[in-house]
Amino acid sequence: MLNDINLIPQTEVIEQKKSKVLASSSVFSVLLLLIALGVSAYFFTTLSKVNSEIKKTDSEIESLRSKIKSMSEVEIAARNLDKRYTALKNLFTGRSKYSLLLRELEARKPSDVSIQNSDIRPGQISISGTSGSYISLKSFMDNLLNKEFLDGNAELKDLFTTLSLNSVSLDKSNNSVKFFIVLTYQDGRLQGL
Repeated sequence: MLNDINLIPQTEVIEQKKSKVLASSSVFSVLLLLIALGVSAYFFTTLSKVNSEIKKTDSEIESLRSKIKSMSEVEIAARNLDKRYTALKNLFTGRSKYSLLLRELEARKPSDVSIQNSDIRPGQISISGTSGSYISLKSFMDNLLNKEFLDGNAELKDLFTTLSLNSVSLDKSNNSVKFFIVLTYQDGRLQGL
């Protein structure tokens, strides 16, 4: 029964409860403050790390930009080189190779036919020369238009399209036949070979 008796005045009990509540709320407030400080310290360090990484990345980007700017002359030179290459490629593939035309004429010419003069224009060639006989001249003209001719360049077998014999005469002083031929050919066939 003695335990049940409380001799402490009621105001003192209320004061003690207030002080316990105040102490526990102070401890709780201090704990919350420490937690807030820990979280803010974590965020501060994380933010500073992120900012330092951003600065590092920005400096890397700036150094790469300066390298790119320093290589602009190389890029300009490469573009100019590509333009020059394209121009030369178009020049070499688009030009007619008249040496092939002359080789084909020589391959189709009989041994006793001599070409003394030739005038080559795109699509047409004028030939003047001499022949040992009318037969060898006829053989030369047939060889020029023969699409099955075997001794010439196989890629140029149908190069020549038409032939006209403008003049032919017999030179009695050296017993030869003088001739003048106008021959048309496909100029595009001489390109790109």
